[in-house]
Amino acid sequence: MRERLIELRKHYRMSQRDFCQKLGMTQSTYAPLETGKREIRKAYVKLICQTYNANEEWLKDGTEPMFTESPDLDLNELLRIYDELKPVLKSFLLTQAKELLLLQKDL
Repeated sequence: MRERLIELRKHYRMSQRDFCQKLGMTQSTYAPLETGKREIRKAYVKLICQTYNANEEWLKDGTEPMFTESPDLDLNELLRIYDELKPVLKSFLLTQAKELLLLQKDL
């Protein structure tokens, strides 16, 4: 299962730190799951699958498909970028997104 955890994290182009942060875990709790030094409990499997839209059977035993539905990588990337912005820039981004929405209605 640890290989699939790494594959899932790399699919989202995330560091361990970012991946586990989104799960609400510390890196010191998460890292042993990837190295196999800690058993992956059922609660962690559920949390990872819900958070990252992964198919639980795939994570447990490799049964395809990897995802329960098609992941929206662009949205995940946008959310990751938004989370890293300072508050004033978050506000600016939201204003620009609203302007784009209005522009789209005019097209």
